[in-house]
Amino acid sequence: MNLQGGDNNIARSFYELTFNYIKNGDNLLNLGCGINFNFEKALAKKKVRIVSCDIIDCLVKPDFISRYINKSVEEKLDLNIKFDVVTFFELIEHIDKTDVLLKNCYRNLKNNGLLIFSFPNLASIYARIELLLGFQPHVLETSNELGNFGSGFFGKLNNSKNKSIHHIRGITHKAMKEMVNYHGFEIVKIMGYEYRFKKLFYFFPSISPSNIFVCRKK
Repeated sequence: MNLQGGDNNIARSFYELTFNYIKNGDNLLNLGCGINFNFEKALAKKKVRIVSCDIIDCLVKPDFISRYINKSVEEKLDLNIKFDVVTFFELIEHIDKTDVLLKNCYRNLKNNGLLIFSFPNLASIYARIELLLGFQPHVLETSNELGNFGSGFFGKLNNSKNKSIHHIRGITHKAMKEMVNYHGFEIVKIMGYEYRFKKLFYFFPSISPSNIFVCRKK
């Protein structure tokens, strides 16, 4: 089962890297938002009209979003407006139909609109070391019940409770660059992120644990 719904405990500093690309007055669609609305809360000080979408049924819509859509991002999504910005964070690695997700982003963006998203980089320096030493990269698990099979010390360090994180896709920095180009986007900016070494990895996204892509609809 693909568990695409949910909330990641992402630091506010991670989201803030995207704020310069989101203007007051923008219409924004956030896909795979979860029901804690962490990104929407972080963005609350900007005057942005937000539509949020997730597979989880949200019983009460918070005041800081204008609309909530209860729908899978792996199904065609065609809304009655075009957005200035479409976002998703730490989502694409959890789903099978990655092309459907990117087509939904393209379909619902204005011409020259921005797609901003993030994903764990399978080509990170950490994953390269893990593979070199013969370990399973901790960002790409083998079981839906336990998360650390084959990952040894690295799994215990990054996932001390041995929980499955339901990553079913492993995507490298290079593969994502080619994929967004295929789906009609040009890359504006790529940022690296690692919560322990923010400034260092920002400038080296190809080996960074997380990548943030800012792309423009062609």
